[in-house]
Amino acid sequence: MAHKTTEELIAEEEKKGEQVKARMAELKARQKVEERKRDNHRKIVVGAAVMAHIRIDPRFRKDLQNALNRAVTDPKHRAVIPDLLDEKAYLQAMKAAAKKEAAEAKEAKEAAKTATEPAPPATTPAEAPPQGKGGPEGPATA
Repeated sequence: MAHKTTEELIAEEEKKGEQVKARMAELKARQKVEERKRDNHRKIVVGAAVMAHIRIDPRFRKDLQNALNRAVTDPKHRAVIPDLLDEKAYLQAMKAAAKKEAAEAKEAKEAAKTATEPAPPATTPAEAPPQGKGGPEGPATA
């Protein structure tokens, strides 16, 4: 076995160091993605809980409206939550949602009714209307 020079050993260690740095950067990027996913999931869960609670607690809804009116100042962001910023808009949104839900329930009920109605009886060959030209009974006579 040939002995490596000190310069070759240094070059190998530098290469290993670069590989370790690249691997560390990759792992940190993966960790950041996982943290962002976890944070987004947490926001969705908390948001859903808040949305459910504002339907049952008017005082909480008022407090939330006050907090949002103070905290959400960008018009672009305010535009997506008008029903959470104003009680009148909230009540209108709830009425519209209830109306939509009732219409969807009615449609579903009608679809279920149609699906369960018996099909018209099939005709037997004896009841079938006469065939036209080339049919089993020959040319049709009128």
